[in-house]
Amino acid sequence: MASKTASEIKTTLEAQTYPYPLRFYTTRQKFPIYPYVEIIKEPQGTDENITDITKNDGFKITLHVRYIRDFDTEETNQTTIENTILSALEGQDFGTAKLYSESKTWSRQPMTKPFGSQSVIVVRITDRASKSGSGVLGSEMTMTIGRGSTNTVITLLSIKEDIGPQIVSHYNDERKRFVDPDNFNEGEFTIEYENTSALETEIDGYRDTGNSIACRLIRKNVNKDFNAMFGATSKTGQYDKVERAVTRLYLIPS
Repeated sequence: MASKTASEIKTTLEAQTYPYPLRFYTTRQKFPIYPYVEIIKEPQGTDENITDITKNDGFKITLHVRYIRDFDTEETNQTTIENTILSALEGQDFGTAKLYSESKTWSRQPMTKPFGSQSVIVVRITDRASKSGSGVLGSEMTMTIGRGSTNTVITLLSIKEDIGPQIVSHYNDERKRFVDPDNFNEGEFTIEYENTSALETEIDGYRDTGNSIACRLIRKNVNKDFNAMFGATSKTGQYDKVERAVTRLYLIPS
């Protein structure tokens, strides 16, 4: 993970506009001058299994405000600063290969000495990779449909490929089993993706014409070009989630 440094985050935050001047530091302050912001890089960590490595990284950003005006004005300005910092962080590329997981959560607690408030936002970033370096994560796969015409790129949420002959079993008089290859399946893809109106219209059009469509599957920068007919599509919607679609593609022999 080519992660951002605390200094890089500091430069980004310093470029924003705030209700009043702020000082930004990448170390803890022993004798602070209020108001100020501390940006502390948290140690990286990893979780491993037999195939994958999950890398975790993050920052802790603390806004320290001493109240010298009425409470409503201080709280309004503090909220503005929090929202500005959050917006700047949302626009950051934290250096992960793909967006797997990013969380940014503000919390606020009072200070007694001096009287004021302290806001803390913890940023956590997750990256994933093949442990061997040779494996391919699903996030490293995309499919282009209408290759040479629309060139529509689909981010695959999941993919299943079936290819090869069907096997037929038979038995002799001694009840020993023998297997023979039967019909050969040139290949079928079942792809899951985020459904959109434009994508739905394009895929429905391919399916309804029954024509062979040029496609390309990209696995970690390795291309597989093929022609396919589009089969049935099923869609799944959920109240708190983006609608997904699953489409079956049948490869056509070249």
